[in-house]
This record gives sequence, structure tokens and C-alpha cells, in this order.
Amino acid sequence: MKIIEMNKLHNESGEIIMDANELIFTIPIDGKMFKIAEKFSQQEKNKQKSRTVYLNTLAILAVDFYCKCIGIKTEPSKSHGLDKIMSSLMNTASLFIKDKGLIECRPVLPKEELCEIPPEVLSERIGYMVVEIDEDNRQAKILGFAKSVENEKLSLTKLNSLHDFLLYLHKLEAVSVMEKSTNKVDIVDVAVSQLNTGIVKLSKWFEGLLDGGWEAELAVAKDLAISPVDETEKRESGAAKFIHLQHPSEPVLLILRQTQVNQDEVEIVLRLYPASESIFLLDGIKMTLLDEEDKQIPQLKKQSKANNWLQLRFKGNVGDKFGLKISLGEDSILEKFII
Repeated sequence: MKIIEMNKLHNESGEIIMDANELIFTIPIDGKMFKIAEKFSQQEKNKQKSRTVYLNTLAILAVDFYCKCIGIKTEPSKSHGLDKIMSSLMNTASLFIKDKGLIECRPVLPKEELCEIPPEVLSERIGYMVVEIDEDNRQAKILGFAKSVENEKLSLTKLNSLHDFLLYLHKLEAVSVMEKSTNKVDIVDVAVSQLNTGIVKLSKWFEGLLDGGWEAELAVAKDLAISPVDETEKRESGAAKFIHLQHPSEPVLLILRQTQVNQDEVEIVLRLYPASESIFLLDGIKMTLLDEEDKQIPQLKKQSKANNWLQLRFKGNVGDKFGLKISLGEDSILEKFII
């Protein structure tokens, strides 16, 4: 990717849409964009969810247009925000930038000062673009970007410029080229490592605090017509997370439920379901429980199976760390936890 120096950009009709001295990039929202957003939103029966998907889609299309203007290659087929299942399960507006990763394109309305960042997209993103959707004037304004976010509210005053965004992408590319040329680290391993550095603190779940892309179990299970893990009278909590391996058409859903056995001991149930149109899990998909050093725990290898789910059940003490590896062939995702 080349860093493009420019004073002005023009759209196909010749209208000026960006000035290098400005911090924003403005494009007209045409009829095709509105139709695509409407098509995605119509799959949602809930009006609020439909509106969210509608604005998310417009934001993605605006950023995609911007990327095309300056020669940044995108891959819509790998973009979670343009995947009907992903956009239905999660409040995501992510666009996949080729050889870089997912960038979250968050919409705001005119005059808003804060951008809402859903908890499920607080991680596993290379950055966050903020797009103002002005439906009355049929315009989308890309206000700027942030490399990362610390909480669910991002002040628009803290956004970096689009020029900084280009420099940032250039640095990402430079790192990738260096790693490939030295053959010291495989770029895929680097990406997986970066995605898996976060450790989910299960103790916070009892307080209703979910992070790392996890969502309330009952809400997700209801949307997918999945029966949740059986509840008990003891103190417990549960959450679900959409897992995407290298098979875009076959996502899976991971449900974790924990029950407080006593003050120091917690029982964990991990269950994996299909989350696509198929009612069966992919052949060969596995869950492997790992210890703190990412080594398999032999005594916890046995898994329970049903027609459409896979399960691991075990007990641990408060403070114990463990990992869960979900794999299919050579593809795998690692989730790390502390009880």
C-alpha cells in the first residue's frame, strides 16, 4: 500500500469529497447503498435491531468506498458486518482490510459527541472508524479513527485523522513484510497471538459484567432456537460467543456456564453449537481444554455429545487459569479464562 499525498479527491460526478486540510471524508449515499442497507435490515424482526443493522451497513459501505478511493483493498466476504448471520448475532459493523484484519466502522448520527462501541467488538479489531450518517442530506462523513478503545464510549474529540490512519496501515504493512522476510515468525501465528492475549475473568460474570465479545447466553440462545445449559438453584452465570474459524459459512456458538459450588470451587460447562443454517456441527470439530501453559489436560479430554452440540464439564478453584482450543483440521481459535 502506498501513502497517497493529495489535496483533493473527487467522486465519479466530480464533486469534491475531501480536502487534505480537513479531518473528514464526505461521500454521497446513493440509492444502491440504501438498498443494500435496507436488505440487511429487513432480516431483523425487532425494529431497534433492524435500525442498528441499517446504520451499521451504511457505515461499512462508506468506509469501503473510502478505501477504494485511496487504493486500500478490502474483502467484503470476510467482513463480519456484511455477514447475515454475524450481523444478526452481534452488533458489529466490521470491514475486512486485506492482509490487515477487521476494522470496525461505527455509525453516529449528526450532532452526537460520543460513539457507542458494543462490548462484543472491543477486541479483535485493528482499529475503529467513526462514520456520521446524515440521512436527510444523504451523506456519510468519515470523522476519523482510533487504534483501540478502552470502554464502550468513544469521544469524537479523541479521534485520529485519516492521514494518521494511512500512516498506521503503512506501519502494519511494514511489520508484516519484515516478519515474512526474516522467516522468524509466521504472520498467521502473530495474528492469532494478538487475538488471544486477552484473558476473560469469569468472576466478573457473576456481577453481570461481560467482555471480550461475550454476550448474554439466553439472548443468543433464543435468537438461534438453542436450548441453554440447564440452570440450577445455585449462584451461576452464563454467556455465549460466536466463533469464526476459517470457514465463513459454518460458524459455531460457544456457551460457557459456571456454577458456584462453594466459596472456592466453581463448576464450568462448555458447550459448542452450530450457528449457521445447518443443524449439525462440522465433522471433525473439537474442543480441547488446556492448562495455564497451554498444554492439554488429559483427564479432562472426554467430551459429551448430542445431535447438535459438544460439551466439556469440569470443576476448578477460584484463581485457576485455563484455555479452550476449538479446532477444525489446521484451523483453531484459543480462548483463555481465569476463574
